[in-house]
Amino acid sequence: MQAEELLNVINECDVLRDDIDDIRGRVQLTRAEGGKLDQAVSHVDKAKSVLSSLFPDIKSLGEDVREDLKAELGEAD
Repeated sequence: MQAEELLNVINECDVLRDDIDDIRGRVQLTRAEGGKLDQAVSHVDKAKSVLSSLFPDIKSLGEDVREDLKAELGEAD
């Protein structure tokens, strides 16, 4: 597995978050609906955080892939 494949999964979290923000801007929502979208965004952010910390530590990945991930994710902070 390549580092780029794992980074794409993490980056998809940003895409999903942007899509949720786009929906929020285009659709009139009730307070409850807005609250649920806030929850969804929070869960996406948590998933991204978990994936960002997990992927560089997967033992079965090659050392070069893990180092690439650590470097890329360290720059994103």
